[in-house]
Amino acid sequence: MARPVLLAAAVLVLGVQPAAAHDLGVAKVRLDQTGETTYSLSVAASPTMRGAYRDPVLPERARRVDLETGASGSSRLGQLRWDFTTGDGPLVAGDVLHLPWDREGAMVTARWLDGSEARFFFAKGDAGTDVELAYLKAGSGSFAETVRRYTVLGIEHILLGFDHLLFVLGLLFLVAGGWQLAKTITAFTVAHSITLGLATLGFLDVPAKAVDAIVALSIVFLGVEILEKQRGRETLAARYPWAVAFGFGLVHGLGFAGALNALGLPEREIPPALLFFNVGVEIGQLLFVLCFLVLSWALARLEVVLPRWMRPIPAYAIGIVATWWLVDRATLLFSAGAA
Repeated sequence: MARPVLLAAAVLVLGVQPAAAHDLGVAKVRLDQTGETTYSLSVAASPTMRGAYRDPVLPERARRVDLETGASGSSRLGQLRWDFTTGDGPLVAGDVLHLPWDREGAMVTARWLDGSEARFFFAKGDAGTDVELAYLKAGSGSFAETVRRYTVLGIEHILLGFDHLLFVLGLLFLVAGGWQLAKTITAFTVAHSITLGLATLGFLDVPAKAVDAIVALSIVFLGVEILEKQRGRETLAARYPWAVAFGFGLVHGLGFAGALNALGLPEREIPPALLFFNVGVEIGQLLFVLCFLVLSWALARLEVVLPRWMRPIPAYAIGIVATWWLVDRATLLFSAGAA
């Protein structure tokens, strides 16, 4: 009895995290390649916020120069801009731009000389935000670096994607038995791999807000199904958990695709990005399942017996958090539709 109750605390911790994202201050940054070795870095900044944006730290071989006025760090209406040149060659995947700004991160859009674009969110570190050019289209880089980059992105996305983790957690509470669990997780994997590929390759286009709302709805459904199973009722999900996992997995795959497409992938990188991002997602998912099973085994060894009334706590925790997300996302969806 102790296992589900103790794990419910982890559910609540996971659930409250995404709400804080609405309050984060994110810098909107553009990096434009204006010539073979010349670049312009700009950030949207209101007059009251300009003091928060100190001069960026460029790669060692780069030097600042305003291409229009000859002075570095020019200011325009609604933005700050820094022009620079790399001198002996263009930016490459190993270069890093450091933004010593008092912001919670930076959403960087890069436009390169060949007309292609890339976009990526960089989270704040201890002393500012590091913009690693490897995450944008800056030079080809090696194939090994491409594999590493997208695999890590996939792992990070699933482990920080609390709604996807909460769905997997609901499946783990719902399914009993090793073979049944293996079929269910495999069905979820196959399903989200299908829609991840189709959406990334452009064959599917579903509004992100609608996908987010349905993902939340899928978790609410699992919470209800867990409660019904505990009450001794034979439900659809209890009889065919693999089918439920497959059906909702198709929607979750669209969510994964939205994250991958937000990078603005260069066309030549789409096949390896799709493959290794998916590999990273699966690694992260397996790590989560493994941690759950190990923790379950450890709690079972403790042989702690808790009151029977505590059994529904995990299902209620999952349902409450998911309902909160559903209401919030549905509100955004319908307000966007009205606009």
